[in-house]
Amino acid sequence: MSILALSAANVRSMWRRFVGLTALLTVTVGVCVTALAVSASADRAAHDRVQEGAANRTVTVERAFDRPGAQPLTDAALRTLKGLPHVTAVEPRAQVSFGYKDATVMGVLLYATTVRSSVTPPIVGQTRPDLFPLRTGEVVLPATSQGSDLSTLLGRKITVDITRLVSSGQGTGAQDGVTVVGLFDPGWQVDGADAAYADNDTVVEWSAARAGVTAAQFTANVGYDKVSVIVDEARNVDATLQLVQSAGFVGSTLQQELSALPGVLAMIRTTGTLLLAVLGLVALVGAIVVTGALTRQRIREIGILKAVGFRSAAVLAMFVGEMAVVGVLGAAAGALVGAAGAAAAVTVLRGLPEAAAYVPDALPLPDTTTFGGLLLLTVLITVAGALLPALRAARLAPSDAIKEW
Repeated sequence: MSILALSAANVRSMWRRFVGLTALLTVTVGVCVTALAVSASADRAAHDRVQEGAANRTVTVERAFDRPGAQPLTDAALRTLKGLPHVTAVEPRAQVSFGYKDATVMGVLLYATTVRSSVTPPIVGQTRPDLFPLRTGEVVLPATSQGSDLSTLLGRKITVDITRLVSSGQGTGAQDGVTVVGLFDPGWQVDGADAAYADNDTVVEWSAARAGVTAAQFTANVGYDKVSVIVDEARNVDATLQLVQSAGFVGSTLQQELSALPGVLAMIRTTGTLLLAVLGLVALVGAIVVTGALTRQRIREIGILKAVGFRSAAVLAMFVGEMAVVGVLGAAAGALVGAAGAAAAVTVLRGLPEAAAYVPDALPLPDTTTFGGLLLLTVLITVAGALLPALRAARLAPSDAIKEW
């Protein structure tokens, strides 16, 4: 019989003695797998939704006519910005006021705003499944605004009031027809408390009318209010911002306000690593203590083995093999417990509104390398913890063992 087979037979015949260590390893690995799964999920969500999210990859360019040398945000400026390295999209923004009033709506003053595909409002009502991009003459209104319920307008073509400039400093009222194809949560005020969203052509047409120019003249000479420049990766935002500013534009980024974000994400990863180290230390100490206790209980067995010709190396290999078998069993059981713990954690997190959006649909287990490495490390730690007590047992002389008998 090989040493490994003998070790496995010993574990099977004396399983009660190994229950404590196996349970310790199972709990340790289970907690570790659950913690790694949740922390890895949080790290991926933070990376994908925050660090690499559109907001953190955006350079916001403002219109600043009063600043010497500042570039207007015209069609030419958009072409310049699109040509910068690492820029994947350029989203111009403009806002222009319009009013609406009927028998059910006492009167609201809203601001037609161009829609950014990278940041769309939360829709609470719509006339078709794929609402964006909006078609010409379509608007998305807040569900309520200024004390008026606008939900009754969904699906209707309405006539709104706009302003047309007729002479310097003097405007006159005009009307235009638009179709309400969607409603969004009025709590969404990223573009202002009274923003509504319309297609780009409609917003440009109304803005041009207010400025007293044609739509072509507006985009060629007057320009947009803001431009969102979307960069391919978060790490390239700073370099893109420098290029934007050196080209004469006024730009800023969300990264400048969230300068501590990379450190926070690193802290999350470091905390997970420290937890893994603490759990590993617990497993190591447990293996040392349990193996030492088992060795003291098996003095007679050691003496008999040495008396019938077992060499010290064989005794050492047998004890280490037993711990390896226990380590494998504990790691396997811990993997199952950890998977169940991760599933339970995901279920709980999905029930929390503030966390549900960041929880993946699939079971968030660690990647294969981390998962396999954790199980292998568990076995190695268990074996390492058994080495010193097993070495002492292997060196025990048969006469000393007989005295203990």
